Amino acid sequence: MSEMEVGTVQPTSHNAPVQHNLKEIEESLDGQSYFLGEVPQHQLVDPQAFLPLNSDRLISSVNAPEILLSETALLIEEDSAHIQIFQRKISMYAEKIENNKETIVKNQAKIKQNNIDMIHDKKNRDYWYGRSEEVDLDYQNAASSNRFSDWAWLIKKYGLRNANGTSIEAHESAVDELCNGETNNLISLYKETGKNYDKMKREREAENNQLFRENSAHLFMNEKLQGYISTIRAKDIAPLEEGILLIRELHAKLSSLNSSDSSCTYGEMRTWAETFLNDFLKSNSLVPQKMATAFRKLASIPLPADHS
Repeated sequence: MSEMEVGTVQPTSHNAPVQHNLKEIEESLDGQSYFLGEVPQHQLVDPQAFLPLNSDRLISSVNAPEILLSETALLIEEDSAHIQIFQRKISMYAEKIENNKETIVKNQAKIKQNNIDMIHDKKNRDYWYGRSEEVDLDYQNAASSNRFSDWAWLIKKYGLRNANGTSIEAHESAVDELCNGETNNLISLYKETGKNYDKMKREREAENNQLFRENSAHLFMNEKLQGYISTIRAKDIAPLEEGILLIRELHAKLSSLNSSDSSCTYGEMRTWAETFLNDFLKSNSLVPQKMATAFRKLASIPLPADHS
């Protein structure tokens, strides 16, 4: 057997082109030299995130900080506008609360006045009921004695008169019937007056009960509105405020970079941004995800740009 036959198998004409192509690729890769972290971004992260290299300068043919400052200012303006919307809603709720409080104070003043008036109503009611009982008792006493002097006393005490308006005479034979009719009229008048005061007292009591119900409803509504306000502040405004604070810090950093020398690179901005974002999110857990994502995009942090 020849040396050719016992040696290494020679490549056939079929696989020779493949090896040639691989060799060209290896030479191409060997010819490329990247600094650490300088591999093109599409080979490191999201294929759709074409981020500048760390060594690229922020200020070159394009002033990146100036552009980013406009974008951060727009973000701050948009979220500030959203906060204003929530603030107007809070103001509306607060106005309703104040109106309810004013109504409660007015109702309480009315309740207090009604309580004072009810005391007088009760006294007046009892007075006139007492007067009617006194008239009845005086008549019964006069009728029981049936003496001229007692009838004269009764007639003069209450000014009892005949139907024609003249005073009843104590010596008349029908003095009992005449005094009975007149005292009954007087008793009815006194009782009716007492009933009117009692009616006013009950009306004031009913009004107070209604005012108590109204105040209770206003207090319940105020508690509900206060809950709405607290929820808006905690769940809507506070996250936006923290998000604005985050973007404002980036805005301040970009302003500093924009005013510094033009040698500042994306790598320097990323170094600051990644550390700052990490620490900020730990102490400000309410930052909306969209604001954290916006910060990463604006700071050109090598994370998936569309991550949310």
